Amino acid sequence: MGYVAPVNTIDVSNSNTPGVIDPTNPDGQTYYRAVARLDADGHFSFTETNAYSGNNGRSALLNNGNDNGKGNGFYYTVGNAGNGSNPQPVGVILGAGAQFIEATNQHEAQQMPGTPAPLASFSVTQLGAKADKVGKDDNYRGLTVFNNVVYFTKGSGSNGVNTVYFVDTTGKACLSGGVGVPVAGAKLPANPLAYDASTVAANGLPDNVCVLAGFPATPNKSATTLAYPFGLWFADANTLYVADEGDGYVGGTDLYTHAAQQTGAGLQKWVYNAGAKSWKLAYTLQNGLNLGASYTVPGYPVGTNSATSLPWSPATDGLRNITGHVENDGTVTIWAITSMVSGNGDQGADPNRLVAVRDKLRNTTASGAANERFVTLRNAGFGEVLRGVSLAPGGLFGKWF
Repeated sequence: MGYVAPVNTIDVSNSNTPGVIDPTNPDGQTYYRAVARLDADGHFSFTETNAYSGNNGRSALLNNGNDNGKGNGFYYTVGNAGNGSNPQPVGVILGAGAQFIEATNQHEAQQMPGTPAPLASFSVTQLGAKADKVGKDDNYRGLTVFNNVVYFTKGSGSNGVNTVYFVDTTGKACLSGGVGVPVAGAKLPANPLAYDASTVAANGLPDNVCVLAGFPATPNKSATTLAYPFGLWFADANTLYVADEGDGYVGGTDLYTHAAQQTGAGLQKWVYNAGAKSWKLAYTLQNGLNLGASYTVPGYPVGTNSATSLPWSPATDGLRNITGHVENDGTVTIWAITSMVSGNGDQGADPNRLVAVRDKLRNTTASGAANERFVTLRNAGFGEVLRGVSLAPGGLFGKWF
């Protein structure tokens, strides 16, 4: 996911998209968002969209099946929208969260993106809570597909619930309470979410998303503790790894010690209990991440940032995007991108690291994972950011990007 904007455009992530203008957005720029696609011959193509106006798309997955007659396939994407006041324009609501975007092979100059097509939507009213800001419950970050079910995460913002979700295409997984597990035999979404345009502004979109049972289900506004899930990856039907990026705290000179004391940040391993039909956290891997330990980057500023009165040096706060591979002996290798904190004034990714850890699939206790440790494979340089990691065909383990 990216922006159709010139290099080094300032504040492009808060710009409106050309087809979805929020007049209350203080950023007066307009730029499409786009999905980039790299083929086996090394050629890029781009599909533009009016989704994520006022904010940014974060993840995209291609469904290249032709069951719906669309030869180029279509994308499932997640992100956030809106940078203005409440109530939000209908276009912002339609273009938030999970999106269904038809892929195209047209040159960008020929493309004319239309109204965003939502894939799915969730509201805290499903959990019995008072409605939040329409469109902000769907502030999604990580994305994956497993056993024909689309999963994604929410890990920031004061609205909604920071947790793991799935799209219910059967209408049977969460008949009450907004929490459940996918129904066996569910099919992947092949079309956008159907909705009544006349009710979107007041009521939002129809709900077809559930909190995955076992994961947090308390709205952020009333929760005493919060999770910060980002990337997620299934090793098998009973093992789910979730990256927690940390809380991004930079409230004072204790930014390093605060990051080091987090218990949920890092790589969480969740196991499924079929009898209870619920997931349970087995343990969280942190060894080797050196949470809160500052380090230097060649060319990056040192000392104290006069604008924030905090040190420039970055430190790992948790993990963002992940991918993995299971070997024949049950050894799981997870590659991950770190999230960072520093006094630079913009927390998250810049500069960060690519790390990896090996875990035993059969292990379900923290004591059994005591010797497992992350190693750093690459450090981002000054002015560089590592966004995601995935496996492509090539060799026994593939290639990472």
